[in-house]
Amino acid sequence: MIRILAHAPNSLTREFDLGRAAESAGLEVVRIAASDDGWVDIPALVRTAGQGVAYRCAGGPLAKAIHLGAPIHLNGATAEWFVGLPHEVTGRNWALVDVASARAMLARSATFIKLAEAKFRALPARRYATVAELDSALALVHAPDTIALLATTDWLTIDSEYRVFTIGREVVAWSPYLVQDDPWTPLLRTHRASFHDEAATFISGVLAALPDSDVPPTAVLDVARLADNRFVVLEVNHVWSSGLYGCDPDHVLRAVIRAASAEANHFSGWQWQPDPGIATLHR
Repeated sequence: MIRILAHAPNSLTREFDLGRAAESAGLEVVRIAASDDGWVDIPALVRTAGQGVAYRCAGGPLAKAIHLGAPIHLNGATAEWFVGLPHEVTGRNWALVDVASARAMLARSATFIKLAEAKFRALPARRYATVAELDSALALVHAPDTIALLATTDWLTIDSEYRVFTIGREVVAWSPYLVQDDPWTPLLRTHRASFHDEAATFISGVLAALPDSDVPPTAVLDVARLADNRFVVLEVNHVWSSGLYGCDPDHVLRAVIRAASAEANHFSGWQWQPDPGIATLHR
């Protein structure tokens, strides 16, 4: 049973609302110091780790804590799952690759590349034009050649973007975060071109079409509405590390608790096993 939320809030929208939701739900909230760039007090995170603890923290610090031996057990959608989604769902052909394979793709054409297991501000997801450009970015953070990357040579014309939290097949919270180049503010939900409810409905349909064995116990799915009005899944993230934007904190908390629950961690194949390379990245 989850009794504690280890919470490392930064400037992500509504993070403190999540802490208040946890306190209202009767959880003890242990606040872990964190800066706006996601740098976390790793020793404090390690000390807090244990049975009955849920986590709200960036993936990089959690990976570092696990690397140091912290007993942190989480579940969620994996990069392998995202790559395996049908082309009509993602709109692009994705590959899960190491650095050598990413270089080979770049030798042929410009490639969109991102870390497979976490977000790292010093190594942002973006389109790279050359091998030298990628190598320069990797060198800045001392990334090992074994680090897992997601890569695609396809390009989408995007009109708006949305965040959707899920538990199993249930869509529990959703919000726009970019609409026609307008970034997140609370007013974005009222934007005439925001289709956040339709994005949530799209994800419900995607999950409903999957066999039971392919439905992750928790996930955050970023959705794009394209210029031709289609919806696609842009990327998959973890509930313990994704910004809330305008998502309901009470329902996000449900997903965060589910991701850390002992019952959920019995789901075969969904346990988070962070890429060891993440723990070695330099700030």
